[in-house]
Amino acid sequence: MKSFANIVYSFFGRDSGSSEGLFSSLNCSKFVGDRLGSVEKNLEFVRKFIGAKKLITLNQIHSAKCIVINEKSESDQEADALVTQSEDIALGILTADCVPVLLFDPIKKIIGAAHAGWKGAKAGVIENTIEKMASLGSSCEDIIAKIGPCVHVESYEVDEDFLNNFPNEYFTKIHGKDHFNIVKFCCDKLKKKGVSKISVDEIDTYKNHEKYFSFRYARKNSDGVCGRNISVICLRSTK
Repeated sequence: MKSFANIVYSFFGRDSGSSEGLFSSLNCSKFVGDRLGSVEKNLEFVRKFIGAKKLITLNQIHSAKCIVINEKSESDQEADALVTQSEDIALGILTADCVPVLLFDPIKKIIGAAHAGWKGAKAGVIENTIEKMASLGSSCEDIIAKIGPCVHVESYEVDEDFLNNFPNEYFTKIHGKDHFNIVKFCCDKLKKKGVSKISVDEIDTYKNHEKYFSFRYARKNSDGVCGRNISVICLRSTK
C-alpha cells in the first residue's frame, strides 16, 4: 500500500485471498463464476487492508460510464469508473489485463478510478473520469495518475481486424505479429486532458500470470476462466 498526504492506494495481485481453483486466491469479482462467499471475504480483506469504512466496486461493462460515489452508494452498479470526494470510501476497479487507472487530486481531495479496457478506453472512460473529477472541483493540472499492472505491448498480440480500432502509432511489430500498446494509448488520453503527472507500473499481467490474473493467459489455458485483480484508492479521514 502507498500513500500521498491522506490518500492511500494499492494494486493487489492474486495472493492472500479465500478463492480456490482457477480463482485462487484473491479474486475480487462477483461476475466471473467464483463462489460469492469467497469473493465477499476477499473484498472484506481488501477493505480492511486499505483502512476504509466501505469499499465500492462495479459491475463493469467495458463502457465509458463514470459515476459519482457518496456515503449512500452501493456496489455493483453498471459502470467502468467512479469518483468521490467522500472520506473513508475506497474505490475499487477490477482488471485481468485491462488497465487500472487511479487518479487523485491532493489539492481538492478528490479521487477517481477507471477500468480501461480497449473498448472503454476508446469510448472515453478516462476522459469521462477526469471530467467528473473536474465537476467536483478538480483542476486537471493538479491530478496525479497511477497506472497499475496490466498487459503490456509485448504480450498484447492482435489480429489484423483489430488494427482499424486505433491509429497506427499504437501498434508495433514483434516477431512479425501486430501488438497493441494500450498503456501508451491511456497515457496519451491522460495527457490530452491536461494530466501530466503520470506513473506507470511496469508489471505485465500476462508475463506474471502466477502473481496476477490474466485473461489473455487464461483464454489460452483455461477457456478464459480466471479471477480479477483489484486496484483500490481511498481518501482517508483527517479527523
